[in-house]
Amino acid sequence: MTRVRLAGQGDAGTLTELRCAFLEEMGQTLPDGFSDHLRDWIETALGAGRLHAWLAEREGRVIGSAAVNPYPHMPSANYPTGLGWYLLNVYVKPTHRHDGVGAALLAAVGSAAREQGVDAMTLHATAQARSLYERLGFKPSPDAMRLALA
Repeated sequence: MTRVRLAGQGDAGTLTELRCAFLEEMGQTLPDGFSDHLRDWIETALGAGRLHAWLAEREGRVIGSAAVNPYPHMPSANYPTGLGWYLLNVYVKPTHRHDGVGAALLAAVGSAAREQGVDAMTLHATAQARSLYERLGFKPSPDAMRLALA
């Protein structure tokens, strides 16, 4: 069974490992010292509220993550409260893909977003993940995908 929990500053190392794995799968060559810089950034951003992250676990082992960067948005018809979340780094370890882990992570993120009055989440999807997001209600937009929450 998959358990999803909100990550804290003590999880910065795990979040760093998962982010680096994600970036390398996307074809990025990470420079020396990148992971140390990223870990520092994650710790600071979590503490300042500029990053919220969730971890998926099975049998006590982390198997995936998702994160959001909250952002203010000038209120409009699409952003009545002026709060959006940019969803990033939804990552599931390869051996656990296509097993509901991504959907569980996104359900937890969506629930938290609704509780906090977030107007919409946006993201940029990889080709292989696009169908997951569409099944969960995200709609294409000119430069991203969007899930209306209000």
